[in-house]
Formats: sequence, structure tokens, C-alpha cells
Amino acid sequence: MLLAHYWHAGGVRHFDELTGVVGIQMSVSRESADWGFLWHQRGKWFAIRKDRESLIFQHGTKQWRLRSDHEFSVTRGFLRQFKICEDGQVTFTLKYLFTGAFSSNIDPTYDSIDEESDDFFLYVSEMWAYWKDKDISTFLKA
Repeated sequence: MLLAHYWHAGGVRHFDELTGVVGIQMSVSRESADWGFLWHQRGKWFAIRKDRESLIFQHGTKQWRLRSDHEFSVTRGFLRQFKICEDGQVTFTLKYLFTGAFSSNIDPTYDSIDEESDDFFLYVSEMWAYWKDKDISTFLKA
């Protein structure tokens, strides 16, 4: 499948849904990519994508469906933590620096839309919050 890098400058890359391996940047338009995004953080690739059942967050071979049986959350601040819980147990955590911290402090127009576009993991947790209880057919029609 082809997925766009979350930031436009990253282009479109091939993504293997089984292994989580991300290929080199391809010379194709973002419009030709499947729905989903890739993100590179601390030397590792992450993806949010869809299949016929739901939206999926993926890191390597590990996949979490964006449904109510998983909980996605992000702490706010300069140093953030992305966390996934299953049945009340933490199954994945990642600490990272918020790339929009500088902009948010100097730009008086910086808002939640800017914050979400600067933070891939916030975007994933917001997608979970909105779509966790909805059927994928609803998402496909949106």
C-alpha cells in the first residue's frame, strides 16, 4: 500500500501492512496514496491506516485497532507521552518531544488544529476518540 508521510515534505512511501516496513520515498502524488499516514520518530516508523474493518495504528508488526477496546492518549506539554491501553493495561508507550512547542509559544494564532498537525500521535488519539465507536462504513462515507 502507498501512504503519505504525515508532513507533506516526506512524500509518499510504500508501506507493508504485515511487516510495518516503510520503503523509500516515491515520485507519485499524495492523491495516488491510500488513506493513511506515516510518521518517523526517533528512528522508527509509525502508521495510521484503514482496512475494511477499522482504522489501525501500527508500529512494526504490532497493530492496534482504533476501537473502544483500546484506549489511545497523549499527555500535553513539551515532553509528551503517547500511550495505548488494552483492558486497562498499558501495551505501548512512547515519550517524545513535541515539535510544535516553539511555534505554540510565539504564534498567537496557534490553536488545536495547528497542534494536531504538528503532533502525529495527538492526531492518532483524536482519531481514536472520534471513530472508536463508529462503524468503518461511516468513515468510508466521510
